[in-house]
Amino acid sequence: MTDTLPSDATGGPAPDPPPHLRLPEPAGWAAFSDFDETYLAHAATREQRAHLAALEEFLLTEAREHGLLFGWVTGSSLASVREKMARCGARVLPHFVAGALGTELTFFPDGVARPDPEWRQLLRDSGFDQARVAKAVDRLARHRVELFPQNAPHTGNPTEFLVNHYFRSLGDPQRDEQSLDLVRDLAHEYGLGINVSRCNPATGDPADCYDVDFLPQVCGKRNVVRHLCARFGVAPERTLAFGDSGNDLEMLGAVRHGYLVANCTPEARSRFPQVSPHPHTQALLTAFRHHLGR
Repeated sequence: MTDTLPSDATGGPAPDPPPHLRLPEPAGWAAFSDFDETYLAHAATREQRAHLAALEEFLLTEAREHGLLFGWVTGSSLASVREKMARCGARVLPHFVAGALGTELTFFPDGVARPDPEWRQLLRDSGFDQARVAKAVDRLARHRVELFPQNAPHTGNPTEFLVNHYFRSLGDPQRDEQSLDLVRDLAHEYGLGINVSRCNPATGDPADCYDVDFLPQVCGKRNVVRHLCARFGVAPERTLAFGDSGNDLEMLGAVRHGYLVANCTPEARSRFPQVSPHPHTQALLTAFRHHLGR
């Protein structure tokens, strides 16, 4: 029996995997980037595409000699990330994608997606239960805090470990914060992780809403950073992170060198002091050359 090439859904040869990064041995640095409107500009100009290409070339060449472990930590699912890469001209896969707010963790050691079994087992052991989310949402409604389910194709397919809702602003920041504090309190009471942040219309969300995401307490962007730094033995002073919105701030605070990109939301800018003078991938490449080149 002769060997045959793997085939795609049309019956033809499977396409070659996209360019990818080889895991550093050992990892000397770790960098974590949000994807939408941080790494990837959805309405990219020619100049922004050039900056993306320059960063990809750096990751494929110079980054390895510095032992850089690099990945995306994003609210989007892996399926959505792959679709956006194809649409917006991104070619190079990182070492890992922590998608759907860390409820997915996938590595690409040979350019092919390999879900991480260790992380998956942590999620199974967390006891996360969507029925408890439903009970919490019902109790919030009885307190006149109305959440409504997200139906946003830009986030990709839902996962069993993530339940996404919106909270529509009441038009009064103080009343909004009181309502969202109750959301946080009930999530804690039900043993649920919670992410609350102002929506970013640039990524397809409504402008007058907050994201309210229920997930296992072991997940979230901060916990992904801590898990991977411990797993790869990266020293705290050699960690970087990049983001553009409120749901990135816990990740930026979990590393030594955290940066908002210049195109960040006003909410994020008001809550985090370190803002790059550069937008999108230009901010990442500038920071890499500054820190890794020391």
